[in-house]
Amino acid sequence: MPLYNAERYLEHTLQTVLAQTYEDFILYISDNASTDRTQEICKDYVARDSRIKYIKNEVNVGAPGNYERCFTPASSEYFRWQNGDDPIEPTLIERCIEVLDEQPDVVLAYCKTNIIDENGVFLEHYDDKLHLMQDEPVARLQALLDSIGYQNVMYGLIRREPLSHTALMGAYTSSDLNLVGELCLYGKFFEVQEYLFNRRMHPESNSADRHDDEKQVVFWDPSKKKMILPLWRSFYEYFKAAFRAPISWQQKQRIASLLLRRMNWNRQQLGKEFMAFLQQ
Repeated sequence: MPLYNAERYLEHTLQTVLAQTYEDFILYISDNASTDRTQEICKDYVARDSRIKYIKNEVNVGAPGNYERCFTPASSEYFRWQNGDDPIEPTLIERCIEVLDEQPDVVLAYCKTNIIDENGVFLEHYDDKLHLMQDEPVARLQALLDSIGYQNVMYGLIRREPLSHTALMGAYTSSDLNLVGELCLYGKFFEVQEYLFNRRMHPESNSADRHDDEKQVVFWDPSKKKMILPLWRSFYEYFKAAFRAPISWQQKQRIASLLLRRMNWNRQQLGKEFMAFLQQ
C-alpha cells in the first residue's frame, strides 16, 4: 500500500483490506514522507494487526519509487498493490487467488470495478474490457492498448515472479500503463465477473486532472521540474519491454510493428512534443 497524505480515506481502506476472507497475507505500507496523520494512523493499525509492516520514507521519492518500495520486500507467490483511497470488497483476494491457482497461464487476475465518489457513494459500474485470454502476446498487447482507460487492472492480483522481471513503474508519465502492457507479455489477464474493486474518484487523486503538469511532475518524479517527451518515452519503454520479454523473436517483431503503427497514428502529438523539446 503506497501512501502519501492519505489520512482522509486510509482507515476505511485498511479496514476493508484486513477484513478479507483470505487472511494469509502481509500488508506492506510505504509512507512517502506524508505530512498529515498518515503515520499516526498506520502505527495504530500496526499495533492492532501483526500482518502490517510499515515503512516511512524520509523524502518523497515519487509514486513509482514508492510503489517499488512496497514490492521489494515481498516474497510471496502472489502480489498486489492497494491504493489508500480505494476500498475493496471482502472476497476480492480470495476470488483472484482461485483463478491464479487454477490457471497457471494467467499472470494477473482482477475483479470488475465500481466507481464511487469522495463520500463512498456508488456512481457507476466500469467495464475495464481487459479479459486478455489470447494465446499470442502481441494480441494481448494490442487488445490492452485499444481498450485501457482507467488504470484499475494494475490493482489485481499478480504473480510476483514474472512481475519481478518487468521494469515495474518508471519515473515518467503514465508508466503504470507501460507496466501492465509489459506484464501482459508474460501471461494472460483474467477478469473475475464480480464487482469487488472500488475506484474512488475525488479531487485530490492524481487522475483527477491529468492536464495539470505541475501536479503530474510531483506525482511521478518530484526531483524534476517538468516531464520531457512523455509519449516518446512511453513508446521507447514499450520497445524495451518487448525485447526483454520471454517471447519468440517472431512475437517481438510483430510487437515492434504494432508499436510503429501506433507511433504513426500518434505522429501529431509526437511531433508537438519534439518541437516543444527543441524550443526549450
